[in-house]
Amino acid sequence: MPKITKAFTNFTSGEVTPRLFGRTDLTKYDNGSAVVENFLVQSHGGVTRRPGTKFIAEVKSSAAQGRLITFEYNVEQTYVLEFGNNYFRIFKDGGTVDSGGSPVEITTTYTTAQLAELKFAQSADVMYVTHPDHPPRKITRTSHTAWTIADVALTRGPFGDTNKTTTTLTASAVTGSINITATADTFVSTDVGRLVKLNEGFAKITAITNARVAVATVQALEDDRVELMPTYAASTLSFHEGDPDATGLEHNDRIQDTAAGFIDQGFKAGQTIVISGTSNNNTTAGVKIVELSDATITIMPGNDLVDEAAGSSFTVAGKLEAELYWALGAFSATTGFPRAVSFYEQRLVMAGTAAQPQTLFFSQSGDFENFESGTEDDDGMVYTIGSTEVAVIRFLASTRSLIVGTSGGEFVVRASQTDEPITPKLIQIKQQTNYGAADTSPAQIGNTIIFLQRARRKLRELQFNFDVDGYIGLDVTLISEHITKTGLTELSYQQEPDGILWAVRTDGQLACMTYKKEEQVIGWTRQVIGGAFGSGSAVVESVAVIPGDLDEDTVYLIVKRTINGATKRYVEYISGFETPDSVNDAVFVDSALSYTGATSTLAGAEAVDQTTITVADGSVFSSDGAIKIGNEFITYTGKSTNDLTGCVRGVQGVAAAHASGATVTQAAISLSGLGHLEAESVQILADGAVHPNKTVSSGAVTLEQYVIKAHVGLAYNSTLTTLRAEGGSLQGTAQGKIKRINKIVVRLNKSVGLKVGKDIDNLDIVPFRSSSDKMNEPLPLFTGDKEIEFDGEFEASGQITVQQDQPLPMNVIAIFADLTTFDQ
Repeated sequence: MPKITKAFTNFTSGEVTPRLFGRTDLTKYDNGSAVVENFLVQSHGGVTRRPGTKFIAEVKSSAAQGRLITFEYNVEQTYVLEFGNNYFRIFKDGGTVDSGGSPVEITTTYTTAQLAELKFAQSADVMYVTHPDHPPRKITRTSHTAWTIADVALTRGPFGDTNKTTTTLTASAVTGSINITATADTFVSTDVGRLVKLNEGFAKITAITNARVAVATVQALEDDRVELMPTYAASTLSFHEGDPDATGLEHNDRIQDTAAGFIDQGFKAGQTIVISGTSNNNTTAGVKIVELSDATITIMPGNDLVDEAAGSSFTVAGKLEAELYWALGAFSATTGFPRAVSFYEQRLVMAGTAAQPQTLFFSQSGDFENFESGTEDDDGMVYTIGSTEVAVIRFLASTRSLIVGTSGGEFVVRASQTDEPITPKLIQIKQQTNYGAADTSPAQIGNTIIFLQRARRKLRELQFNFDVDGYIGLDVTLISEHITKTGLTELSYQQEPDGILWAVRTDGQLACMTYKKEEQVIGWTRQVIGGAFGSGSAVVESVAVIPGDLDEDTVYLIVKRTINGATKRYVEYISGFETPDSVNDAVFVDSALSYTGATSTLAGAEAVDQTTITVADGSVFSSDGAIKIGNEFITYTGKSTNDLTGCVRGVQGVAAAHASGATVTQAAISLSGLGHLEAESVQILADGAVHPNKTVSSGAVTLEQYVIKAHVGLAYNSTLTTLRAEGGSLQGTAQGKIKRINKIVVRLNKSVGLKVGKDIDNLDIVPFRSSSDKMNEPLPLFTGDKEIEFDGEFEASGQITVQQDQPLPMNVIAIFADLTTFDQ
């Protein structure tokens, strides 16, 4: 019958799957727990109670699901965008961004059903948005309240494959609005808005006349010329005959330009040109360029020119001929639009249209909306992944390489030479793993990409491994696979203070993974939002994280609740993650609102027998109420000024103890503004004390006494249950043997309130208040050990459950149990 002290000093493995309940040989077992609900794992080893959520506002329409998106210009200017059916709104610093007293709202074309497929990539004040059914768009912020969304004006690409049929296209004019005529059926109604590359330029289709004729507008070239073929009118042109006709030899005729403008004007070898405005060399049939320099065009032998000196304004223009080597734009309602977007090495990258699901489109370097491809180092690129099956590109993520997640595997895009930037000549795409990705944006943590596997039940850590000289994808949900088994829909990473990946489950719970790879911390917990087990229900539908104040990131949520029988969707944010220094500042209720009384100062000292108290600014008092001076409350009725002469309850002797300049705080007994929790039972922490639960009526609750600071919201419980104790047996494992826990010590940090027992149904309250504590002041936060006589039984499990069910903080550092194990 050995006795030991079993120490639970490390909870960094979080809540482990029941499939590991027998693996006492693993370090993960010693560091794991059977239940970790509404606690967060800290990388130091302990667990801390999840802070409550603060209510911000109801979404525009609670009838439809929304989605939250992070917009981060820099660490100070960060926003959360609430996307809903055909709109988005903006949140910042725990509130809505308003203009003229109303929320700033931007109209979009994205429906509720399309929100989940939106992908985003941001550069400064511009965010690019892709969806497979919509043209790429960009959101632009020009001030705190000025936001726009518009289609991206993509120039000169990207394009699909060059025509390989015998069909030709002919343009009716060089510039302006033109007709493009095909020799076979080519155009469909969904081609409106699509680019066309033909001759030496580009056009955008504006209307479809029939399957062979499209109306289009000629687009600008890189040098800002707006034309399909070059047109050059100048008085510096002259014409020169090479071999005279009398010789019978082939001609070597040429056009010369003393201004040396031919290349700048866009002429190229192989073009057919026409000449007009001359006396002797006008031609509509055209002559072909065989050689070109800045100042000289040499035409094909067999074509003939006549000597003609410069001096008039002559015109040389490219001739519009039937074009065989044309291409249509890669993005259109016909072919689909990209479903993924990212930035990589100063290029905007889009990928995965319906017609080209495995193709990536790279912009020109430093010119995000120019996709003209070529062979120069800064030109755009089009690259199609080669694989044995069609693998639709699901996401793009930029790290040391460009990570491409597809439905069939994970690929890496990088230069073919180490430490070189990608160029049209130096680019390679190699498959790294073949797990397949869900159509969900991944989370980036340092140089690691955490992505959701195709079935949405597993998260994989895609990280470079020097041993294999490539990327590997470890399953970070393995030891807690039951938490993500229901499926995940969204991911968002909170870097500060503890490094937590927040994941929305399909059933509305929040799954959280504390991730500190360098410290070997991967700890999963479950967050059951307050109200889920009340008269209604509560599920989380979206999560987004932005940098906040006090070196903490702020976690925003959309929570779907049933309030007074009606469906409501609220935007809320999780209150501060660092435990406050005072219980009075603790927010551990959900969908909370806080009341803080207004403060002022006394204008002058009062004598003991006076009944007049004058406040400096006069703004504190109402007709009935109470004020607090120091630690003393004074209630009054029938007053509407800052003069309390003749108040119903005596003032005499109270104010006299305080000199001029003392702080006066307005107190309250009725807390209003709670309409978002109408008919719900709420928990209340007021002036550092837990008050009886109240039911919200007409948007308010009435307390038992006046308070100057209160937090009101929905209750939730935080529960930690250890795994079955291992230790104390002289005959090997202690599993399956009768045990008894006689006493435990719970080591706490900055905590108030604790229940302890052998399971959730058998918990005892641990006292924190002693006879030396003043009854009219909040308890100080406790740091130290609580020794508890444990009401344990003779049983095989040897488990311990600790719980906090009051709106108070709790930080469990360790649990030590005096354990007796019976070998027989």
